[in-house]
Amino acid sequence: MIIHQLAKGDFGTQKEAAWAISNLTISGRKDQVEYLVQQNVIPPFCNLLSVKDSQVVQVVLDGLKNILIMAGDEASTIAEIIEECGGLEKIEVLQQHENEDIYKLAFEIIDQYFSGDDIDEDPCLIPEATQGGTYNFDPTANLQTKEFNF
Repeated sequence: MIIHQLAKGDFGTQKEAAWAISNLTISGRKDQVEYLVQQNVIPPFCNLLSVKDSQVVQVVLDGLKNILIMAGDEASTIAEIIEECGGLEKIEVLQQHENEDIYKLAFEIIDQYFSGDDIDEDPCLIPEATQGGTYNFDPTANLQTKEFNF
């Protein structure tokens, strides 16, 4: 019910639902927070990251961070859900927010959970540093050409 109100209620109701959910991430048990995630709380929660009310944005960021912390070894799964529903893009935008607490928290979440350490990089695409402090890019280095067939 609260997740439905978070997703479909008027803004005042969404705001109260966000507070309740965030409070649960602070003082609730892990199984309670896990249940919220299983009930698909993250997408409507992330939708509130783009509202103009800084207090709501702060509450949602705090809640997301608490969910990620509580997830422990499963934080990457939560991060994936956040990314898939567009939440990561919204958090990235918040790194430019006028409220210092919001942009610091947005940066912290991205740094800790979306740093890209697990992104596979093609070593052929990484430029070589030269002695002059510049980089050499060789677009033809180790290119493998494959035929494209239907």
